[in-house]
This record gives sequence, structure tokens and C-alpha cells, in this order.
Amino acid sequence: MISDSVRRWIIPLSLLIFFFFLPLQCFIIGDDQGFGIQGAVYRYQITGSGISLIPITYEIGYVNSGIYSGKTAVSVILWVAGTFVLMCTILLSLFFTNRINPVILQFTIVGISSCCILYLGSLVFQYGIFFFGSAGISLPAGILIMALFAVLLYGNENSFLETNNFSVAD
Repeated sequence: MISDSVRRWIIPLSLLIFFFFLPLQCFIIGDDQGFGIQGAVYRYQITGSGISLIPITYEIGYVNSGIYSGKTAVSVILWVAGTFVLMCTILLSLFFTNRINPVILQFTIVGISSCCILYLGSLVFQYGIFFFGSAGISLPAGILIMALFAVLLYGNENSFLETNNFSVAD
């Protein structure tokens, strides 16, 4: 059985892994021009022009300056919104790590689900409803893993809630 101190850190640690490390999608750029992975705060791609690591802050700048427009700009805006929701969910889970209650856990589950919906919306705008189109092909495996994590939290709520182990002395 997992101790209470370890169990409390499962949610924030998992969310931090989703935020910084886990690729949320793998993609092939249209007409086999390149391929790459995209996490919540980065995009790593290999094309004929070279290898690029593009942080999300650069993508925001590309939208603001007009380099990205149309479907790509909307896709980036939805991705940034999903990352913002994920960041807020992480901060909430970190702040309430030692005193998680049913309301906080529900907010966490809704936050994870919301960022998954925003990320999938971003991919639908860029690649189409089946994640395949003229822009290329997308495999949202990391987003599906994050959604499964939300389902796991929902199905096992009592495992993550704080238990009061106080006994009344006679």
C-alpha cells in the first residue's frame, strides 16, 4: 500500500511531468516535410531546414507578429489556453497537496479534462477532425494519456483524499 505522503504527491508530480516532459502529440508535417513532437510548453521538430526547438513563448510571438495566421494561429491560441489551464491546475494541486478535499480534487479533474479538450481542439483546427489533413498527421498519444489520468483520478477519488486518522482517547 502506498503511504499517505507518497500518495499526496502523485497528482502534482504527474501534472508536472505532463507540463514539462511528456510529448502530448507526435506529428508529421504535410507532404513529409518533417516530423516532431509537441509538449505543453515546447515543440521539437526536424525538417529539411534543420532541427528546431520552439518554446511556447516564441509561438505566442509568432501569432502576435502575424507570422502565424488563420488556422495555425487559432491552433496556437487554443494550445496556449490549454497550457494555461494546465498550469493553473498544477498550481492548485501544489498548493493543496497536503490538504486535498473532494472539491479541490474535482477542480483538478475538471482542469485536466479542460486542458485535454483545448489541446484536442487545437489539433482539430490544425489537422482536421481525424487528425489528418493537408497540414499533416497528428498522433495525440500524450493527450490521451492525460485524459486517462483524469479518468483514473475520477474513478479512484477516495484514494487521493486526505484521511483524518484521529482517534478519541478514552
